[in-house]
Amino acid sequence: MDLALRGTPRRPLRRAALASPTLRVVAAALALTGGSALAQTPAQRLDRAAFDAETVSVVQTDAATGVPTFLAGRLSAPSSDTPGAVSARFLADNAAVFGLRSGDDVITRSVDRDDLGLTHVRVQQTIGGVPVFGGDAVVHLDRTGAVYAFSGHLRPAPDAAARPQALLSADAALAAARADVGVTEERAADELSDWTPDAHLVYLPTGDGLALAYHVRLYQDAPFPANWNVFVDAVTGAAIERWNAIHTVAPALSPFVAAAPAGEAFPFMGAMMTPATGSGTSLYSGTVTLSTDRVSSTSYRLYDTSRISAGIRTRSANLGTSLPGSDITDSDNNFTSTTNRAGIDAHWGAAKVYDYYLGTHNRNSYNNAGAALNSTVQYRQQSGVRYNNAFWNGAQMVYGDGDGTTFTALVDLDICAHELTHAVTERTAGLVYNREPGALNESVSDIFAVMVDRDDWTVGEKSYTPGTSGDALRSLSNPTVEGQPDTYANRLYQGSCTPSSTNDYCGVHTNSGIPNHAAYLMAAGGTKGGVTVGSIGRGDTERIWYRALTSYFTSSTDFAGARAGTIQAATDLFGSGSAQVASVTNAWAAVGVGSGSTGGGGGTPPATAQWYYEARTYQSPHNYPNNYNASNTYTKAGAQRVAMYFEQFSTEANYDYVYIRDASGTATASYTGNKAAFWAIVDGASITANLVSDYSVTAYGYRVTQVAYYSTSALIAGGTPMGIAPTAAPSDALLGIAGSAVAAKSAETLLLPARPNPTRGATTVAFTMGEAGPARVTVVDVLGREVAVLLDGSAEAGPQELTLGALPAGTYRVVLDASGTRQTQALTVVR
Repeated sequence: MDLALRGTPRRPLRRAALASPTLRVVAAALALTGGSALAQTPAQRLDRAAFDAETVSVVQTDAATGVPTFLAGRLSAPSSDTPGAVSARFLADNAAVFGLRSGDDVITRSVDRDDLGLTHVRVQQTIGGVPVFGGDAVVHLDRTGAVYAFSGHLRPAPDAAARPQALLSADAALAAARADVGVTEERAADELSDWTPDAHLVYLPTGDGLALAYHVRLYQDAPFPANWNVFVDAVTGAAIERWNAIHTVAPALSPFVAAAPAGEAFPFMGAMMTPATGSGTSLYSGTVTLSTDRVSSTSYRLYDTSRISAGIRTRSANLGTSLPGSDITDSDNNFTSTTNRAGIDAHWGAAKVYDYYLGTHNRNSYNNAGAALNSTVQYRQQSGVRYNNAFWNGAQMVYGDGDGTTFTALVDLDICAHELTHAVTERTAGLVYNREPGALNESVSDIFAVMVDRDDWTVGEKSYTPGTSGDALRSLSNPTVEGQPDTYANRLYQGSCTPSSTNDYCGVHTNSGIPNHAAYLMAAGGTKGGVTVGSIGRGDTERIWYRALTSYFTSSTDFAGARAGTIQAATDLFGSGSAQVASVTNAWAAVGVGSGSTGGGGGTPPATAQWYYEARTYQSPHNYPNNYNASNTYTKAGAQRVAMYFEQFSTEANYDYVYIRDASGTATASYTGNKAAFWAIVDGASITANLVSDYSVTAYGYRVTQVAYYSTSALIAGGTPMGIAPTAAPSDALLGIAGSAVAAKSAETLLLPARPNPTRGATTVAFTMGEAGPARVTVVDVLGREVAVLLDGSAEAGPQELTLGALPAGTYRVVLDASGTRQTQALTVVR
């Protein structure tokens, strides 16, 4: 949350003598907490800060603990000490603010000075020598050595006496993790990586605080590729949480486990290596120039050492699962074979992405130290199963051939950029692959994908659904077209969510549409949700996002943290009153994250929301027929609430009903009988009047002559401000069921949420029947075409479950027709 700091100045800035870049929290700092370090309000914490709150311009805090997650302002005095010492002193002086306790260490992981002369000290929190998972932060120093910002998540530590002791061994935790995820075939070590399973103790943040757990990392090939992160309770042996990080990065190397980074470079094992320039016929980019090497007088391979000595090398899995596979060769250095075309795209694409990061951001490969770029094409998930995906596994990029229907070979230039950006993210922010940090991880890869491939604002448009023209895997300009939310209010999993493969780790490939759209608005400009965003172009947008990723994001950065980080990055690059800062601020406001700005970007802050009306006519037949079930819908994109004005209304009382439904199809009110003019209102951008009649006696029906929407400004197609806000009429009984002499039943027929949703495969569709009777359950696509019929017959009273098989990626609607009503819900299929 954001907290505006006002009030009397706190005590003056002070300095403590602390030479080591590793912070040991002292007892004096602990005494400042004045009680529990676990739960204090932001004001209570900041009241004990060593810095003057009047000099702090930005404060963002964790909603549960009150601990700051982003600070900006004058946070310390200038210093000539080393950056590590300044960082350690800042955290020691403000131990009470961050909930740190005596005996806990905050270890300096890296110190980076950027091209603006600012220094960023990345730190890792430990408790009693055990690292806190996601407990990393960055202390930012200006050119004078003063702390000007803090970003990250430090977790309030429990008392030493309250800390659990591990009762489980590392080997037992490995066994428990294998059983939990059902690993059947572990990945063998190859020339690029040592896939050795690992288990080490961490403190894992949960809804109840910090749990002592083993962080287990497992690598499997079958029945599908996975880099499992499993957290096993060190006391009970139960698996607490798990996710597969293979779609982005392999589990990040812990700073507490001695190991060499995977995939940095590998020796060339061959008789000769002579750089050469060849050509190749690609799938998606025509004939391209290639940097190759000659391995014999009659053989060339896809291995480029002209850019980095470690090489850019592309190989083939030969329609198998073996990694890294075999070299792709050609006799005359003119790669024209159809078998090699996916490899040509991947090899050319890796070079283009390397060139982009070096030329635009001065970054030398994903680790900024010339790491080898290895790719494998023609990968299949398992024997005979074509793989509809591409991934970075911590050592290389891997590309499936696709099944020919959902995908062709996934080697588009923007997909190459997406996967290699996952490697950049791994080596910088290390965004955890679940919940909002995971969605931000995916979004960063999409954003830089469209910066490398600048022809459009879509990702995967060349390989996705070859039988359908004009679509793409994802769209940054209009995420909803490809089944993603474009505003924070419409995100999936708004409550608690335990990451799992069935919910895509709490929507990482879905909720990424929100920051995606914010980035698009920064670059292209536009008006959304009543907020006007000034365009700053792709060039400034990519600089801002790269700086935010590499300097301000940490492993637990959420959307609010991404907003703060990108605003700070824009401030660093262009100044606090710049058009760029205004654009970034307004872009996030437009997608529902934070408030807007009146800065130089031409942006306008959100005004006070009000009602606007429009003259529209919706009506039923007069008189409506028996056994009637039909609807009229009014939608106003961007509205917070919408309403219909029923000028005339007459139905058979207690037998024929008009149900008022929201955008999800949920009935929020019902009306029956003869009524004077009234308003019906729902939350969201869509309202539906659904008239359902029984088998006898009819009446006039209804006539709607006016509609209204609630917004911060008039939306597309206009609207006239209302002098008096509409008030909804009280609902009649919601349980009226057509075809029955009883107006209300003891139980209602309800369509329950499909699970999982979004889904990658089969889905369970559940509903409850108020009474036995006919029911029809179907699935329709975005064009209204039925793609599946799950039930068309009778259903017993009570709960029912149906199974929907796998569908192509896209957005669908599940439709239940039963008990005289129609209920629908959205279903997202991802691949």
